[in-house]
Amino acid sequence: MTTEATESESAERPTFRGCVFCYSAEWAYYGAKKAVGAVSGHSSQ
Repeated sequence: MTTEATESESAERPTFRGCVFCYSAEWAYYGAKKAVGAVSGHSSQ
């Protein structure tokens, strides 16, 4: 189960496209989405 989450996370990670502002915004979105997934995962246990 852990390997599946790791594979999907690496596929969703933001890639640098030349815009530092856009890249940081994508990382903020990625972190928020990951945090929401972690919170929802903990509440179901």
